Amino acid sequence: MNRKIIVLAFAGCCMAAAPAVGDPLAQADARQQVLALEKEWTVAEDKHDAAMLRRILDDKFVAVGTKLHTKEEFISAETGGPVDPTQSQVLSDVTVIIDQDTAVTIGTDTAHGTKNGAPYTAVFRYVATYIRRHGHWTALAEHIVAVPAAK
Repeated sequence: MNRKIIVLAFAGCCMAAAPAVGDPLAQADARQQVLALEKEWTVAEDKHDAAMLRRILDDKFVAVGTKLHTKEEFISAETGGPVDPTQSQVLSDVTVIIDQDTAVTIGTDTAHGTKNGAPYTAVFRYVATYIRRHGHWTALAEHIVAVPAAK
C-alpha cells in the first residue's frame, strides 16, 4: 500500500478524534464534561471516596492551599477522619475556559457541615486546571484559598 495514503488515513483518523479549535459545540461539550467532573469531585470529598478521587485527579496532580500537596497527600487529607453526613459543597460563580485539551475553572466553593457539634459554613475561591488525556478529563492542579469572613 502507498505510504502516503497510510499517513493521510492515519492523520485523518487522529484529527477526527480531537475537537476542532473554536468549534462551539465541542467547546460546550467540553465545558459540560469539566463541570460534571467538578461536581463529582465535591461529592468524592464529602463522602471521603478515595477511589473516586484517584480517578478524577491526574497522577501529576498538585494542590496548593496553605501548603503544597501531591495527589496522594491531597487524597489522604480529604479522606482522613470520619465522614460528616451534614457536609456539602456548593460551587458557584464558576467560569470555565477551554483551550483544546486544557480547561481552567475559577469559582467559589461554599462548604457546609458540622464541626465539634456546631454547624459551620466556609467559603473558598479556587482555580482548577484540567487536562484531557485519551479522551478523558482529569484534574491536574488546584489552588484554593479561604475567603475571609465579612466583618
